[in-house]
This record gives sequence, structure tokens and C-alpha cells, in this order.
Amino acid sequence: MTDGAWARLIGLDAVMAVTEGSTAITIGLLDGAVDGGHPGFTPGAVTHLPSRAAGPDQGHGTKVAGVLAARRDSGAPGVCPAARLVVRRVLGGPDGRTARPGEVAAAIAECVAAGVRLVNLSAAFVTTTLADRELRDALDLAAGRGVIVVAAAGNAGQVTGSPLVSHPWVVPVTSCDRHGQPLAGANLGFSIGRRGVRPPGEPVPSLAPGGGLAPLGGTSLAAALVTGAIALAWSAAAELPGGVVRHALAGVPAARRGIVPPLLDAAGLYRALSRSSRKGCA
Repeated sequence: MTDGAWARLIGLDAVMAVTEGSTAITIGLLDGAVDGGHPGFTPGAVTHLPSRAAGPDQGHGTKVAGVLAARRDSGAPGVCPAARLVVRRVLGGPDGRTARPGEVAAAIAECVAAGVRLVNLSAAFVTTTLADRELRDALDLAAGRGVIVVAAAGNAGQVTGSPLVSHPWVVPVTSCDRHGQPLAGANLGFSIGRRGVRPPGEPVPSLAPGGGLAPLGGTSLAAALVTGAIALAWSAAAELPGGVVRHALAGVPAARRGIVPPLLDAAGLYRALSRSSRKGCA
């Protein structure tokens, strides 16, 4: 989708037309390595936390970062270029595509300690009982600090769940085509349907390591669009706590039925947070 259909479908084009976000909103990116020196980023926009994850870099982290915070003239979506990115690599292993849940849990806690407002996670992993507890504790910590966690539901084409997307604080993200219909490969499930959202996942160009562009699609793209939309809206009302922002995005879970979440409404989220901010100042 190179013609902007991805932004129009979810009202993100209207929000991007009026704001580039704010440095008051810091996004924690849990992914692969990010080429912060890519000319598509504003110098200093990307910082890295130390990581134990190692392995070949598949470029996934740079592409996700390009969706979130590339310059608007870079050729990548660059949803929220004024936001700061704090990158904590979690993808590693022999293929550079695997994240261990204990590593993800540690990374969430480190991002919270670093003062991020949002965490974007597009990593698949196999869980164990001990690691499930570690992950739950880290997500509970994020919830207690009001740090919103946005997680890709995955692209296995299954009706499924996981300790990550099932956690009540997490915003799970599936994906759709340019007409709003769920993509065939996008995972769905009851937790996703009750608390998640559905933005586009058809591939768009984003930044590639070393310079240039490369396509990104699926729920990895979709999660980044959600995180970017939240960052833009929150920038207009940075004083609001995370719980208010999350409620404005997802509403009341009990009011939903089924396994398919609604389309992301980025423009509606921006309006809702702007109204809440004005009420708070009245």
C-alpha cells in the first residue's frame, strides 16, 4: 500500500496533517537492532539500551522504527517523527528472529525504568511457565506505571492467544487489508477481539538498515501504526495518565464480542484525548 490508503482507512492521515507528535512522548521499541544513523531519522531520535540478544540483524527493527519515527520526507510512514525512540533489542538467536520471554520481560522493565510512555512489541516467542510469570510481572509493572504496551498478535493465521496478548493491560493488534477486512494470515482471538484494534497490514515501504527502503507488513506494521497513532494523540494531551489513553483507544472490553477487533480510529482517538485534556484544564 504505497498510495496512503493505509492512513486514510484509519483516519491517521488527518492526524498526521496537524501534528508530528512531541518529544514529551518516548516510545520503547522491543525488536531487532535499529540503524539510528539512517538518513531517514532525525539525528539523535534513536537511542539504545544495552541488550544481551545477539544474532544476525534481519532489518526488522529498523523497518518498525521507520514506521514510528522516520522523517516525513523519508519515504517511510514516519507516523510520529517528533517522538523519541528508546530501542531495546530482544530479537536474536541463530536466525535473528527469536525473542525469549525472559528477555522480553527484562526489556519491558528496563524501558519502564527509562521513562518511556509506550512500548511497541512485534516479537514472537515460545513461553515457559517460569518465563510466563516473569512476563506477567513485567506487564503488571507497566500497568502500574501507566506505560501502554502495544503487541502484535502474529501472522500464523490462527485463532489463538498468549500470555502477552491475553494480559489485561496489553493492547493486542491484528491487521487488515485496504478494505478493512482481516488479513488471511493475521491471528485472531477472544483477547484480541475484546481489547485489541485492527489497522492495515498490507506492506508499505519503510527504512532499511544501511540506507534506502524495504517493505514491512503484517501485524508488525499494524502494531507500529497503533503505537504511532497513540503517540500522536497523547502528544496533544501529554498530562493524561496511561489508563485514560488506553480506555479512549479500546473502550470497555465487556462491551465487545467475538474474535475480530474494531478498526483503529486514529482521528477519533486524537479528538477524544484532546477533549479530555481541555476538560482537565477547565
